[in-house]
Amino acid sequence: MSEIPKDLPIPLSNYVRLIMNRKSPYYDIIQFLLKDMEMHYETKGGSEVVYTINPRVLQEEIDKKIKNEKLTTVNICRTILALLYGSKLREEEDFYVTTTSGGRRNYHIKVNSRTLTSLSRFL
Repeated sequence: MSEIPKDLPIPLSNYVRLIMNRKSPYYDIIQFLLKDMEMHYETKGGSEVVYTINPRVLQEEIDKKIKNEKLTTVNICRTILALLYGSKLREEEDFYVTTTSGGRRNYHIKVNSRTLTSLSRFL
């Protein structure tokens, strides 16, 4: 298990702590994402693939499996950011964030063997 980066804002460091302590639904979200990323990576034959996360769609998918009142789009976004920064992925090199015209964010992760290892090591 890795340690919490010192330069993270307090809300994100709290989410990192929740994930590291395996608290539901935060840890469950991360497990779901990692399994899905690994599956996409393997179907591409081990070549780099950009994995896009739409928090609203993710919430709908996870809501079918996990019933929890803490499962909100905001919490999902913060959980994703905690994963990315907690696993020490580099913005623009390993992941990037786009914003729709309506203000919603999508997260794009460049999945390769190095990023998968960093993400898995975080847990």
